[in-house]
Amino acid sequence: MYSLEQLPGSKRAQINNANFPAKTIGMRLDDIDKVSNQISMWINLVSNQAVIRAFGEKTCGLGLLLQGSPGHGKTTMASAIAQELILTVEASVWGNQTTFIRRPIVFLDYPRLLRLQKMSWSDEDDAVDLLIKGLYGEAGKENDICLLILDDLGKEYRTASGWAENTFDALLRARFNAGLPTIITTNYALDKWDDMYGESMGSFGHEAFVPIDVVSEKGDRRRWA
Repeated sequence: MYSLEQLPGSKRAQINNANFPAKTIGMRLDDIDKVSNQISMWINLVSNQAVIRAFGEKTCGLGLLLQGSPGHGKTTMASAIAQELILTVEASVWGNQTTFIRRPIVFLDYPRLLRLQKMSWSDEDDAVDLLIKGLYGEAGKENDICLLILDDLGKEYRTASGWAENTFDALLRARFNAGLPTIITTNYALDKWDDMYGESMGSFGHEAFVPIDVVSEKGDRRRWA
């Protein structure tokens, strides 16, 4: 664990602006029971500038899909990964050598993302509009969200129009094409995406994400003893 108060002001601001779940703030990878070698390799790729806007690289835009049963620590792991990056990578990883990137990482649960998307339609809140553009990689390098954590995919309310599914599809493709990775946590494994989001999205998921099974030896950690 680390103390937020002891961090340099720039890194403290990036963590405060990321919207991490309060109970996970202060966590690093060393605080996680089991960390897949794939996660460590992915962090190294990000640190070596082979993921975020790494145009021409095979791993450009590559994200992580943390999949598993409820309560096994997917959300905590995603938050710890992101905080590890903020604490350890060079500022240039976020894409700007001279300008402080205030919000390189954002943590959102999927239902909240959908609410923000609807709010942006009204054009009444410039901050929301800028955030949505940043999520899609359309706000300019200083405001684009370099890493999005999309928590609890599969909990969204669905309608006959398929709007939620189409939003998910459009966002992930836009981010990947812009070289901006996404970490997703979900109870639904990648091999079920064909049924949930369509064959095209299922195929895209295998290109854009490294699927990682998250299993806690303690079972559902949310349950009190």
